[in-house]
Amino acid sequence: MKGALLENLNPEQARAVQHAGGPLLIFAGAGSGKTRVIVHRVAHLVSGGADAGRILCLTFTNKAAGEMKERLKGLMETPVVPVWAGTFHSFGAWFLRREAHRIGYPASFVIYDEADQRSLINRCIKELGIERERGRDGRIAWLVNLSKDTLRSMDEIPFDLHLDPAPVIALYEQKKRAAGAFDFADLICVPGQMLEAMPDLRERYHARFTHILVDEYQDTNMAQYRLLMQLVGPSRNICVVGDDDQSIYGWRGADVGNILRFRDDFPDTEVVTLEQNYRSTEDILRAASSLIANNRHRAPKTLRSACGPGSDVAVVEMRDDGEEARQIAYSVSRLIDGGVSPADIAVFYRVNALSRVLEEAFVRLSVPYAVYGGMRFYERREVKDLLAYLRLVANPADEEALVRVINLPPRGIGEKSLVALQAFARRQGAPTFSVLERALEHKVLRGAAAKGVKAFVPLMEDIMKAAARTDVSGVLSRIVERTGYRDHLLQEIDGADRFLNVKELVASAEGATDLVLYLQEKALLTTMDVSGGVAVSVMTLHMSKGLEFDYVFIAGCEEGLLPHSRSFDEALNLEEERRLMYVGITRARRQVVLSWSRVRALYGRETYQMPSGFLREIGRT
Repeated sequence: MKGALLENLNPEQARAVQHAGGPLLIFAGAGSGKTRVIVHRVAHLVSGGADAGRILCLTFTNKAAGEMKERLKGLMETPVVPVWAGTFHSFGAWFLRREAHRIGYPASFVIYDEADQRSLINRCIKELGIERERGRDGRIAWLVNLSKDTLRSMDEIPFDLHLDPAPVIALYEQKKRAAGAFDFADLICVPGQMLEAMPDLRERYHARFTHILVDEYQDTNMAQYRLLMQLVGPSRNICVVGDDDQSIYGWRGADVGNILRFRDDFPDTEVVTLEQNYRSTEDILRAASSLIANNRHRAPKTLRSACGPGSDVAVVEMRDDGEEARQIAYSVSRLIDGGVSPADIAVFYRVNALSRVLEEAFVRLSVPYAVYGGMRFYERREVKDLLAYLRLVANPADEEALVRVINLPPRGIGEKSLVALQAFARRQGAPTFSVLERALEHKVLRGAAAKGVKAFVPLMEDIMKAAARTDVSGVLSRIVERTGYRDHLLQEIDGADRFLNVKELVASAEGATDLVLYLQEKALLTTMDVSGGVAVSVMTLHMSKGLEFDYVFIAGCEEGLLPHSRSFDEALNLEEERRLMYVGITRARRQVVLSWSRVRALYGRETYQMPSGFLREIGRT
């Protein structure tokens, strides 16, 4: 089997597979067959006498781990492969089931997911008598997790919570321990702490795992780095595979420095660079390589195509974002009419708000599409909230709209109060909204709920009057400000991003004067079955990593969007934005189209745009 494992491998891949022992760093360029190399290396180790049960393979997703196991079964021609292969989190849970008793936890500990974590934090906030704000639990959870992932103290993380989170977090950790529970961040952080503090435990795991292989090493955070460094034994048989040019998750704690510093951690490291690309044409790789070469903090590599010349990466300048969306939709439609499967086409963008105008163009041309890893624009919670307000303005008898907005933002009108109001309305034989004032006269509600309804009725009447004298955009703006929805949304951990979608919705309604017609159009957009079956993939650039398509369109290649304006003040952030565009370009097998618009109506403002500086770097402006 040993000789067969090297068949169809290029020289660099074969060198990585045959590495004798000790630390190995594999820089695997985009499309260079890194999973193939990992799997073949594991099989090669086993065929050379290594104990399969002592090999540990770590990756980031269950999908990648499953693919690795299936390939190993096929390669080693066995139904069961005793290699330990899984995600970092699944390894942490496995480790703690065996060792958590050493720090006073039962082997039957529970794992708190995000919802459990936020619920417990909310209980702590309530118990400490702190005023509860929507989204505060999420912001504190984010702070806890980022601190554990990056091994930084809370004080080192710039974040304004408008309160001292220390008492809440201390109580959270105390209650979590009393419940015999770990959160997701603990699954990485705690095993690393235990191995670091307990030499006997560390030695036992050095003997347990004699070979460690790590996929996507450029995406590891400091907690994962510490865990790995504690697991590596005296034999130092650690192989890490990754591509610093595809490190795009710094915003969630990943540290590209881990892969760039690997040779400092292990000075006798053998380095293998995989530069043969089996996905993209020469022209695509030439554009991607000329772009990424502008990053200073990277390991040099030059991708070579095994796919032939292809066609140049196209850059298209558009008059405005409407024309850009129509042109992309038309081009996609032409490809599909020419026999290209929609599944082989993708459209990427840097920020979610850009999807609205693209989605509308796709719907008008009946292009089947699906928003990958996210929701369509008109299905996003914040957009549906505001459309529900508009529906109630247009039709006060719309019961579903009333249910959605009567306590949004919270006005003290809970579910029991709403049930009481609806029961009263049924007895009156009228829609609930029309009897709200009567319900107050009959004292159907008391306390906070009565106060909330008393404020809600004149608020809606004011918005309804405004609707008679302004366009839909003006009505939406009034709803956002008068109801307090803006402040309510911004209290959430992702509130700033959600509010950008709100601003985009407001901007999209400019000039629309018929509210009923506007709502009808939006209802059709959300109900048209254009994503059934095989569909064009629409997604952010961050979501595109690890995927590949024949045809790729990247919209909004403009300064302030790509690169994002938040990256302008720091060179390292700008480098991550460049890596993000590089990832997008290298998803394509056959063709890439980059587009930018001279004028873009975004977030309620029409602005004159400049082409992204990245376009100059690939020689296309």
